[in-house]
Amino acid sequence: QYIYFHIRWIVREFIGAKEEEENEDDNDSDSDSDSTTASATSMMFIRDFDRDGIRNQHQQQQDRRQQQQQDRQRLSLAKYEDPEKHLFYANFQNGLAATPYAILVDEDEKSVVIAVRGTLSLEDWVIDLQYVPQPLDKVGELCGFDGKGHHCHKGVLTRCKWMYNDIKKRRVLKNLYSSGSSYEEYDLVVVGHSLGGGCAQVLSLMLRPSFPSLRCYAFEPPGCIFDDVLSEDCNEWITSIVRHEDLVPRVTQPNLESLRDEFFDVVARIKVPKIKAFHDVRSPCPESNLGTRNAAILCPKGEIDRDTVFYQKIQKFRNERAAKNLTGDVSVKLYIPGQIIHLVDTLGDETKYVPYWASRYEFNQVILSKRMLPDHSMPPLVGILQKLNLDDVHEVRTWHVDNKDAEDEDVEVFIFIPFSNPQGKIPLCLILFAIVATILSISSGQGCQYVSRSTVLSYTDGISNPGNGLSAGLWSYNLKRCIDAESCNTTDPIDLEDSSYCQAYGRLFNTIDVHWTFARVAGTISVLLGCISIGIISTATCTKFRKRTWLVLVTLLLLATLCQGLQFLFLKSDLCNEWTNPETSEVVTSECSLSIGGNCAIAATIFWFAIAVGCSHMARTATH
Repeated sequence: QYIYFHIRWIVREFIGAKEEEENEDDNDSDSDSDSTTASATSMMFIRDFDRDGIRNQHQQQQDRRQQQQQDRQRLSLAKYEDPEKHLFYANFQNGLAATPYAILVDEDEKSVVIAVRGTLSLEDWVIDLQYVPQPLDKVGELCGFDGKGHHCHKGVLTRCKWMYNDIKKRRVLKNLYSSGSSYEEYDLVVVGHSLGGGCAQVLSLMLRPSFPSLRCYAFEPPGCIFDDVLSEDCNEWITSIVRHEDLVPRVTQPNLESLRDEFFDVVARIKVPKIKAFHDVRSPCPESNLGTRNAAILCPKGEIDRDTVFYQKIQKFRNERAAKNLTGDVSVKLYIPGQIIHLVDTLGDETKYVPYWASRYEFNQVILSKRMLPDHSMPPLVGILQKLNLDDVHEVRTWHVDNKDAEDEDVEVFIFIPFSNPQGKIPLCLILFAIVATILSISSGQGCQYVSRSTVLSYTDGISNPGNGLSAGLWSYNLKRCIDAESCNTTDPIDLEDSSYCQAYGRLFNTIDVHWTFARVAGTISVLLGCISIGIISTATCTKFRKRTWLVLVTLLLLATLCQGLQFLFLKSDLCNEWTNPETSEVVTSECSLSIGGNCAIAATIFWFAIAVGCSHMARTATH
């Protein structure tokens, strides 16, 4: 496709320059004809016209077109790709029959190359889906090969008939291989990717009687091109390359029907409500747990209820399809022709591919995986083949992998699916607990009612009086006020209540001791650790965690529990003990009891520890 777009741009640029020259010639001829017509009209009315002049004009246009065609064949890719690669013909017409392809000469490899484009347009998709077998009897008679009793992909055959006729009409190969041509001894190579690979295989069969040394290389071609016998006969000149779990080489009529039947069987075996099965299959499942999960939602094949209307309709449909597939050309199975090189990703990370000679019968089922479409991409395949360097070493194995790579390991599949709950409902409960703990921790630290404080003032003359009550927090405090201003005893807690607002510590409490500072820092850290834990645990509802991830969470939550507990160092501060007023030298003896904020801190500590225990349970059940 990369070469195709470059060729298309080059040819369009070339044709555009030629069309400008033609327009100039047409303008000159138009001006001459206008002057002639004007002079003739001034003399008399002429009812006839110059037929010979029109014939000459048409002849000149045809001559220009032929010259333009010859110039196009001599067009070189020297400025764009390689001075040793030359483009001799390119077709960009795309329809149900017309196929974009190009004919080039590679002087380095001494080869004439026919490159066919793969699927790109809606018409190409229509051709892809015409995978029913088509007899090759008449095509074999016209092209010179024995096609009697053989079959081919119907849509691909339609495209190749058009290409074969177009090549003959343009006489490109005939000119290249004519006597005395510089390319007379060059090899003919046909290549293509995807649908283009299938077209290359069929076109090589049609051209081989005229070019016995022809070679064909098909990259990731469709899996239904020739019948079994003809596919085997093509081993001599066709090589097909398939990458790992690519979908296209496995798309055949039997494979699709098998996939359809397996899907209906699974639907018939579901023994739980369909909505429950749907939510269950959305969660990724490791290979080791697959049997257990399937047993929970599917009944054994032998216990399928065959009396349901659904199952009877399925059986009727299958019988009709089976009867149809046994009659006519539809009963012929099509395969990938030629020798097949299968590139297997042995490590699963696309870093090491092992090529081996595969049997066409190995691609007898569709592999549903996340790589079945990306593996069909052409640019990565080019890089893989360049790394393997098969053209130099010619080393393709019969399937042998090192023991290190061949170890059968149970590989976990981790997929991010929102709200799939791959590890059950416990992470949801842990999230709720963490949210509650965070709210309690914020309330305990930011409020002004962490403790309720009572004081006794001792003066220098030895007299002692009860002080005003106070509700104190880590960052602010709340003074008491009288419930009834007329009959209020400020020394009696019964007559006092908390005011409606908090205020920051002022000059009276300007000395913050070590215990108070530690309590503030610990409370802030516990809130931060709690928020981080909520974010991580929330991810556990979308993907599966390994054991080490849960252990990290346990560590964070135990630290949050410790910091929440260190917040009680506030009770050891001077605010809750004996201290001296620097202005009046009064000795203030204080006693603190936990208030609303302190109780919230106790609850938050319990919640953080409970969440840590829950995460440790998840760590024990998780895989390494």
